[in-house]
Amino acid sequence: MKKIILPILSGIILFYSCKKESFNRSEQTQEEACLVQTENPGTRSYSADSLISINYKGKVCGLMPLNKNNYWVYLDSIYENGAFQRTQYDTLRFEQTYLSVADGLIWWQANKEIGLPELLFSNDSSIFSIQERLFATDPVWDARKEYSLFEGESASYLTHFDDNAAQGKSIRLNDALTTPAGLFSDCIQYEKNARTFRKDEIYFKPGVGVVRYTKEKAPMGSPVIKLQQVSTLVSFHFE
Repeated sequence: MKKIILPILSGIILFYSCKKESFNRSEQTQEEACLVQTENPGTRSYSADSLISINYKGKVCGLMPLNKNNYWVYLDSIYENGAFQRTQYDTLRFEQTYLSVADGLIWWQANKEIGLPELLFSNDSSIFSIQERLFATDPVWDARKEYSLFEGESASYLTHFDDNAAQGKSIRLNDALTTPAGLFSDCIQYEKNARTFRKDEIYFKPGVGVVRYTKEKAPMGSPVIKLQQVSTLVSFHFE
């Protein structure tokens, strides 16, 4: 009887060992399928015909996790020139993708404005926007660095809202942020401030995205900025 049981037990142990090894290899393959990008397109320009729509099905890791199946749900408080109007839920997705042919980079288009560029590229440490150049004779798309990791506890720099110059500021937060989506530590506060025009505050968790977003903007014909939107992360899903 013992002679029969021992081979059976050995076979079971060997079977589960193989299953575990196979599972680990599967996990490793899945991790390798997530693309980590290091390219820096911050000073590049592209002709109109070099940015083409494609159906990219891969996933990108780094400062901003990007995949067509990823989404972020926000509770928005909407204001009209400082006066509260309503709350609503919005879901941020990046379902449209473009290829810049000259350098082979994938650009992702958002369906909502939640503090991020409408059309962006993300590498392991920065987020870049790409926008059509105003008043150009021939259509040209210019790439610019919007948000990034930085040395030290804070940083100041020049930035923009389209063609409006703005002062940028980045601060590493010591306190964790609590939202319905969870507790987020090691966040960064990004601020863009164009006096008399617009001010954005973005609380960003690297590897997750925007945790909280506040937008203030001056009404037409007024130099005084007023609260327009406060968005708080409620839930998110990554693949």
